[in-house]
Amino acid sequence: MVELLSGIQQVFNVNTILWIALGEVLGIIIGALPGLTATMGIALLLPLSFQLSRATGMGLLLGVYCGAVSGASIPAILLGIPGNPNAIATVYDGQAMTRKGLAGQALGGAVVASFIGGILSLIALSLFSPLIARFTLAFGPAEKATLALVGLTIIASVSAKNLAKGVLTGAFGLALAMVGTDPFTDSLRIPFPELLAKTPLVGGIKLIPALIGLFGVSQVLYDLERIQGGRLAPPQLKIEKVFPPLRRIAGMWRIILESTGIGTLIGAIPGTGASIAVFLSYERAKRITASPRSKLEKVGSGCLEGVMAPEVANNAVTGGALIPVLSLGIPGDSGTAVLLGALLIKGVVPGYQLFSQNLSLVYAILFALLLSNIFMLTFQLLGVRLFPKVLSIPMALLLPVILVLSMIGAYAIEGQAVLAATFDMGAALFLGMIGYYLKKADYPTAPIVLGLILGGLLEVNFRRAVKLAGGNYFVFFTKPIAVVFIVLAVFSVAFPLIQKRRRS
Repeated sequence: MVELLSGIQQVFNVNTILWIALGEVLGIIIGALPGLTATMGIALLLPLSFQLSRATGMGLLLGVYCGAVSGASIPAILLGIPGNPNAIATVYDGQAMTRKGLAGQALGGAVVASFIGGILSLIALSLFSPLIARFTLAFGPAEKATLALVGLTIIASVSAKNLAKGVLTGAFGLALAMVGTDPFTDSLRIPFPELLAKTPLVGGIKLIPALIGLFGVSQVLYDLERIQGGRLAPPQLKIEKVFPPLRRIAGMWRIILESTGIGTLIGAIPGTGASIAVFLSYERAKRITASPRSKLEKVGSGCLEGVMAPEVANNAVTGGALIPVLSLGIPGDSGTAVLLGALLIKGVVPGYQLFSQNLSLVYAILFALLLSNIFMLTFQLLGVRLFPKVLSIPMALLLPVILVLSMIGAYAIEGQAVLAATFDMGAALFLGMIGYYLKKADYPTAPIVLGLILGGLLEVNFRRAVKLAGGNYFVFFTKPIAVVFIVLAVFSVAFPLIQKRRRS
C-alpha cells in the first residue's frame, strides 16, 4: 500500500503531469509527420529526460511513445500516407472513409480505438505481466518464423480480388528484404558487389524509406497526374459527430477484444513489432464482419470497424511491449529498447529486482502510462475538427508540401550520415515511382511492405531454428506453438479459396 501511494505521489503532481502532457503533444506531432517514428521521438527527448526525476522522465518518454503511435493514424486517414509502419492497415478503410466525406468520424473512431487498446493493454500489463512474460519466453526462432509465415498469408486478404497481383508484389517485397548483407555469413547479396560494396546499399532497403516511397511519393505522383487530367475532385468533408456512438462500439466487442489480445501478445514477443499485430487484427476483423450472422459493416468497404480494429491492436502493443521490459529486462520493440536504456542509465534494473526493491516506480510507470492515454484521447479529440482542414488546402499546393515532408522524413532516419540519408531519399523516390506505376496497373502495394517487414524476420528465425536443430528442417513440427501457427497459415490460405469455390 505504501508503494502504491508513493507511485501516485510521484506521478500526480503538477510538474510530472505537465511533462507527460508535453510529451504527448510532441509525440502526436512526430507521429503525424511521415517517416518520423515513436523510436525517433523517444531518442530525441532521451537527453532531456535525464535532467528529470525517474518517474517524471519516464512519464515524458511514455507520453511521446503513446502520442507517436496514435498520431500516425492522422495522415493515414486523411492522406493515405501512414505516419509510421504501425498505421499501414489503417490506410484502407480510413482513406476510403475520407473519400466518402467521413474524415471526422474516421479520426474520432481511431482516437477512441487507440484509447481502448491502450487502456486494455495497460490492464493486462498491470495484472498479467509475469504470466505473459513467461509465455513469450517460449517463443524461440521456430515460433517466430512460423508467426512471420502467418503474417505473410495476410497478403491474400490485403490483395482483395487481385490475389495473383498481390502474391507478385509480396514476392517483390520479400526480394527487397533479401537485399544487403547475409545475416549469418556476412556475404554481400547485392548486384555488382565489387562496384557497390562501399555504398549504403550494403545495409539493405530500410522500411521507413520504402514506406514513404510506396505510400507517400507514389500517392503524390498519382494525384498530380489526376490534377492534370482534371480527375481529382476535392473531398467533401462532413465534420459532424466525431465520437462513435457507444452502441456501435459495444457492437464491436469481439473485434475490440481480439485486437487487444493480438496487440498485447505480439507486443510482448521481442523482435516482432506492431506491423504484424495490425495486419493480423485487420484480417480477423475482416473475417468477423464477413460472417453472414454479423450485423457490422464489412471491413474493407470504408467503415469504422476497419479503422478501429488495427488502431486498437496498434495501441495495445504499447502496453504489451512494456511487459518483457519490466518483467524480464528485454525490449519488446525498438521504442521500448530506448525506454529500457533510459531505465538502465538511471540505475534501474528491470526484472525481479525492480518489483522487489522499487515497486513504487513500477506503479509510477503504470500511472504515467494511464495519464498518457488520457492525454492522448483528450488532445486528439480536440484536434479532430481541425485536422481535416488540411484537405481544404488546394491539392496543387498540398501535394508538393507532402512530398517535401516525406523527403525530410526519409532523410532524418540517418541523422548526420549524409551519404546514407541521401541514399534513403533516393530509395524513397525510386520505390515511389514503382508504387506509382503499380497503382496505375491496379497492383496492391501493401504486400510489398508486408514482404519487406516479414521477409527478414522469417529468414533469420528460419535459418536459426534449423541451425540450432542440427540441420533438421522438421524442427518446426516438433514445437506445439509453431505447429499451431503452421495450421493457421494453411487455414488462412485455404479458407478463402474454399469459400470462393463454394460461391462459384
